[in-house]
Amino acid sequence: MIRLILFVICFLSLLSCKSQDLNENLKIIHEVDIIRQRYHIPGLVFGVATSDKVLVSGALGVRDINTSDPVEINDMFHIASLGKGLTAFITGKLVDENKIDWNTRFFDFYPEMKQTSRPEYLDLKLKDLLSMRTMLPEINDWDAEKIIDGYNEQNRNDRFNDYKFAQYALTLEPVLYDSAQFYRYTSMGYVLAALMLEKASGLTYKQLVEKTNEDLGVNFKIGWPQDNGPNQPSGHLVPSESGWGESNKLEVLNGDKFIDWGEDFLHYLIPSGHHSVTIADFLKYLQINLRGISGRKSYLKASTYDFIFNGAQEYSMGWGNDIVNGNHYYGHSGSSGNYYANAIIIKEPGIVISVMANAGNGDTKWGLLQIIRYLEKKYTG
Repeated sequence: MIRLILFVICFLSLLSCKSQDLNENLKIIHEVDIIRQRYHIPGLVFGVATSDKVLVSGALGVRDINTSDPVEINDMFHIASLGKGLTAFITGKLVDENKIDWNTRFFDFYPEMKQTSRPEYLDLKLKDLLSMRTMLPEINDWDAEKIIDGYNEQNRNDRFNDYKFAQYALTLEPVLYDSAQFYRYTSMGYVLAALMLEKASGLTYKQLVEKTNEDLGVNFKIGWPQDNGPNQPSGHLVPSESGWGESNKLEVLNGDKFIDWGEDFLHYLIPSGHHSVTIADFLKYLQINLRGISGRKSYLKASTYDFIFNGAQEYSMGWGNDIVNGNHYYGHSGSSGNYYANAIIIKEPGIVISVMANAGNGDTKWGLLQIIRYLEKKYTG
């Protein structure tokens, strides 16, 4: 009888704790939704986790401002430049397998390109490409049109050819940056880095992503959310803010609008930021990284995680880094203009936070920052 009474007490205590957790999570989801509505964000997903447990996650708003179709927790969102960390992660596995090294030079794998390349590029190492320590031209904004058009004019029968595009980029004038800068942000390095990974592994970049998915039990997809089905969240932007038109109102803009040079732009951005994923799978990936930088057994070697996140100052291998009040922060944001995503890993309290939205306008970016700050304060004090 005493055992039965103790069992009932324990059971009721457990129910009470779960009920308190549920109520607290509902409050947090409500607060996030207030911020979402204040900044007119159509829809978003978010989550907070420790290395072993998802503390809270939610899906809010609509998939498309022209419908009432709600965002669901298993919807895919475009993560843009958050894909740089994934490419660095894939690189880390090849390093662990002794197929490549962080100090491997690009021309060690592609010596035949030396003859046509500018001398300023001849010492490019893999770690330089991933950490933005190069003088390569930028392909992150509208300036990319000139580079892509220049390439296509010389290679009319070789659109979407990564090898020849890299070869062309290495003939372009280097872009100098202030010696006080630790890095200069350009995704061009990831075009070259992906070629190195393909040569080292014997696999295409897509196959490397698929192998990583299989190994981790996640599902990163190359391309837009709509490439995975019609009932995925649409992208949105304010045309006047981003050069797509004169309207100052939020409008739907999906991948089918990226035509002409925009198609090439997205193709060459694949290794640096043309991936879609669910919040659940992205949190799982962040948790694996958190365990690794915390010294726990994980997918990569401890030294590899350390190099990915701390191998270079301010911006390492696909991740920004900083120390705030003694805590190591690692973060990145990403936007293709019509979606926006943000993620941070805070080592010492052992927390990861990510928010993904289906809009990329100024209000959305500011709103996601407020959500990140709210969740960080909530879970780290």
